[in-house]
Amino acid sequence: MKFHPVNVLFLLFLLLLASCSSSAQDAGFTDVNPGGLAEFLETNNAVIIDVRTPREWDAGKVGSALTINLNHRGFNDAIAELDRDTTYLVYCNSGNRSRIASARMVNMGFKNIYNYDGSHFQIRREYEELRKDQSR
Repeated sequence: MKFHPVNVLFLLFLLLLASCSSSAQDAGFTDVNPGGLAEFLETNNAVIIDVRTPREWDAGKVGSALTINLNHRGFNDAIAELDRDTTYLVYCNSGNRSRIASARMVNMGFKNIYNYDGSHFQIRREYEELRKDQSR
């Protein structure tokens, strides 16, 4: 069987492209996109975890969120005390630390991890709107 060099290069390019794209699902957790919090919480009984720093928490957080600082050396110990079968939604300032925390939680054996793929301003705004709608 004879391969044309252009076809071989195209095939290699596709393989490279496929290997470079990683998703949250590849890491074992699922992203919740901004604008999807209400729908997510309607269908999931989730505990929300804020993995920012204490200084960031002082500036405001989602009301019911657990606060577990990803940068603290006791992060893994604090996470290890949680129920591995509970559903968790993890958020931070921009989505970067929450992705790291979500991946760590999956590696620790947690089964139902969701990462809020947006800023803490977005999740707080969505959460506050949701609470207003529920109080009507």
